[in-house]
Amino acid sequence: MRRINLSMLSFLLILLCASPVLIAQNVKDFKVKMLGPANLNFRKVPKRVVISDFQVNFQTALQLEDKKKGGKMWRGGLKGDAKASLTLVLDGLNIEELQQLTDKLFEQYKAELVAKGFEIASIEELWNHNAYQKNREKRWDLRSGQGGEKGDEFGTIVMRPTGQKFIVAKKNMDNKKTGPLKLANYEEQVELKVSNQKKEFIFNKVVLNVMAFDNALSETTRALNRHAGYAQVKAETDFKIGASSFNKFNIGQMIVKGGVEVVGILEKQKFDASQGADVDKRGTDAGVFRIWRVEDKEDINVSVVKCDPEKYNKGAEMAITAFLGATIEKLANKSN
Repeated sequence: MRRINLSMLSFLLILLCASPVLIAQNVKDFKVKMLGPANLNFRKVPKRVVISDFQVNFQTALQLEDKKKGGKMWRGGLKGDAKASLTLVLDGLNIEELQQLTDKLFEQYKAELVAKGFEIASIEELWNHNAYQKNREKRWDLRSGQGGEKGDEFGTIVMRPTGQKFIVAKKNMDNKKTGPLKLANYEEQVELKVSNQKKEFIFNKVVLNVMAFDNALSETTRALNRHAGYAQVKAETDFKIGASSFNKFNIGQMIVKGGVEVVGILEKQKFDASQGADVDKRGTDAGVFRIWRVEDKEDINVSVVKCDPEKYNKGAEMAITAFLGATIEKLANKSN
């Protein structure tokens, strides 16, 4: 009879216990697409890259709301307002660890560009470009990461590397009424101007959105619910690099449709809030007139989702590294 010694048996047991963890955390297949002219390439451009910005936006909360306005019903009667609100908060993250992760990802990104034959040019080359000269002190900052900043979206923390300065648009710009959309449009106009001009470098901007939650209810379904006097919101945990993430080289913007998903990082959970309207179809006879009574109703759901910070950081690193590596490969293919 064949025997297995104790040390071998112990090894097999350890391997058996460890294997599910290794298998559980993996990046799903994805394909990078470059938006821009079909014939866009970088063969006539010097292989020098200026990284204008490298931001990692960590979603730490999600807030959804749906509301159905009440009023008179067309067949008679009265309907009250119905409102549903859902707030999800991710618990367990550490700002210092997210900063360290951002710094690490940036250094890896630069090293991979260099490995593919690209030179990392100084940010001053871009900062001194004429596109940034007009009212520069009012419109732009040249600064490195500051350990976490409040993003434009609810619950978003913006991280930038601490080892290099980047060109960041000031949120106030020229007036106090400047909103995120106007600011983004202004940034895009300046970046487009830089990208279209002949220069001795490739303009580069990296925006990475690490998502933990996703809206699980389509706008069509919400519209049908509201038509029926029913307010509803749904969300679910869904760890991924969001589809709005991109890596831009001149006018070529590289994206992944649907984002880059990593399985096994957050436990799959679903959340919802729903509220039907209070309806009074008959009313109350008060002699010479009729009285209708309804109440405005609201369903509020506030939930905290626990996460393992070590697993979360590893998942973010895996997804971002895979995405950036694929974009660098596409850049290299279009440069040779």
